[in-house]
Parts: sequence; structure tokens; C-alpha cells
Amino acid sequence: MNDPHDQPDEFDPRLAELFRREHTHLPAEPFSTATLHAIAADRQRIALRKRLLQAAAVIALIALSPRLIEASVWLSARLDELFASASTWLASPVGLGVAVALGALVAVATKWARIW
Repeated sequence: MNDPHDQPDEFDPRLAELFRREHTHLPAEPFSTATLHAIAADRQRIALRKRLLQAAAVIALIALSPRLIEASVWLSARLDELFASASTWLASPVGLGVAVALGALVAVATKWARIW
């Protein structure tokens, strides 16, 4: 019945005009603009750095590939020797004790870190 929208406007028309005129254009916020520009520039620098590091990694991999191939050939040639010596060492009582102690230490550390 008494709807507040039905009542005549109680504002001063001069004040309403001043409000309309002053708030048609919001002033720029220099802090927000500067912050957004800084964030955009930082993201561009991070993207460029990431691309450069990826390119450097590929170049390093290409440059080191002959050495990596030689190392893998050497390791695969001596893998049987490494497995034989490891099994011989684990077959001894001292080696078995060290392996069990190392396994227990790993189990306690993972339990302490609450991985399980």
C-alpha cells in the first residue's frame, strides 16, 4: 500500500544533477593499473625464462648425448658385474644386516613423515 517507490523524490534536483555529472566517468586507479602492468610483465618474464631454460636443456642434451651414450654402454656392460657383487654382498651376514637396518630406517622415516 505505502510503497516507497510511489513517493516523490525527496532529493534536491541540483544535487542529483551534480551527482550524475560527477560520476559519469570514474577516475583511473593508478595503483591497480600499475599493479596489473607489473603482473603482466612478470608473467611475460617468467614465460620467456621458462622457454630459454627449456631451449638450454635441449641444447645441453644434444651436446652431451655422445657422453650419455658412452656412459649407458659402459653401465650396461658392467651391469652383470654390479648385480653379482651386490648379491654376494647381500649374501654375507654383515651385508644382510646393513640391508635390513637400512630398510627399517626407511620404514620408520616414512612412518614418521606420515606417508602411509
